[in-house]
Amino acid sequence: MKKLEVTVTKNQVENVRELLADLELSYAYSTVTIDNEECGFFSSLIPDQLVDKAIAEILKEIDLRLKENTISVHSIEAHVSTYVDRIRKKIVEESPPPNPFERLVDTTEKFTHLNKDLLIMALFATIIALGGLFLDNTVTVIGAMLVSPLLGPINAFAFNATVGRVKKLVRTEASILTLLASVIALSALITFAASFIVDLPVTSQISLRSQTTLTDVGIGVILDSAGGLALVAAVPEILVGVGVASALLPPAAVTGIGLALMNNSLFFGALTLTIVYLIGLELGCTVMLRAKGVHPRRFYQKADARKHSAYFIVTFSILLIILMIIIYRAGG
Repeated sequence: MKKLEVTVTKNQVENVRELLADLELSYAYSTVTIDNEECGFFSSLIPDQLVDKAIAEILKEIDLRLKENTISVHSIEAHVSTYVDRIRKKIVEESPPPNPFERLVDTTEKFTHLNKDLLIMALFATIIALGGLFLDNTVTVIGAMLVSPLLGPINAFAFNATVGRVKKLVRTEASILTLLASVIALSALITFAASFIVDLPVTSQISLRSQTTLTDVGIGVILDSAGGLALVAAVPEILVGVGVASALLPPAAVTGIGLALMNNSLFFGALTLTIVYLIGLELGCTVMLRAKGVHPRRFYQKADARKHSAYFIVTFSILLIILMIIIYRAGG
C-alpha cells in the first residue's frame, strides 16, 4: 500500500480530480500556497499495483517542468480500509504486471558510476580468488565469488540499456571494465611478485578458466537472464550474485595470472572467456528486462528506449555470434 500525493497548479486541479475518479480512488483535497500561487493538493491511499498506472496517467495531464507540480509516493506501514482492499483485489485480477521502473532506478543508480567501495570489494575478491586458484581450492574460489560486487553494475548496465539511458549505460560499462581491469592488474601484480618467491603451479582451477567452449556462451546468457529476473522480482542479489561472479571473476583473475607468467595460451584463453561471459551476461539481463516489460514512464521516451535496447541487443548478439564462430573454429 502506498500514499500518493500530487500538487498541481490551480488550472490543472479538475484534470487530476477526474483522473482519480476514473481510477476509483478516494482522496483528500486541500489548497496550498507555493511562492504566492494557490495550488491544489491531493492525497490518496493507493494499492501498489495501481501506482504505476496512476503516475503514468497523471504525467499525461500535468507538466512537471513547473515547480508547483509534484508527485510523491510514500510507503504505508499499515492501513484499515475495506474500500481500498476491494480496489486492490480488483486491480490484481484485471491489471497486467506493474512496471517496476522507480524501484529499479533506485536499485541500479548506485552502480552507474565507479566508487571506492566497489573497487575495494573487487580487489579483496581478487586476492581471495588467487589463493583459491593457486591452492586448487574450489571452496576458496567460491568465497571470492561471495565478496565480488559484479552483479550490481551488470544489472545497472542492462537496465539503462533497456530504458534507453545511453549516457548512464556508457558510464556503467566504463565502471564494469574498470573493475575487471583492476582485477586483472592486481592478479598480474601479485602473481609476478609471488613468482620470485615460490613456484606457482598452473592448477586445474586455473586451467579450467583458460578454455572457452560454446557451452560457456549459453551459460553466460542464462546466468544473467536469471539475474535480470531476480532484479525485477526483487530477489536478494546474493542468490544469483555467486553465479555471475563465478562467470566473471575467476577468468579475469586467470587473465592476470597468464599476463604475469607470460603464458600466451593462458592469457588469451582466460581473456576470451571473460569477454564471452561479460557479453553474455549483459545481453541476457537486457533481454530479460525487456521481456518483463521494463520501460520508461513517459510515453514519448518509450519509443527511444525500444530503439536503443534493440540496437544494443542486435549489436551484442552479433558480437556473441562472431565469438561463437571463433571458438568453434578454434576448437575444431
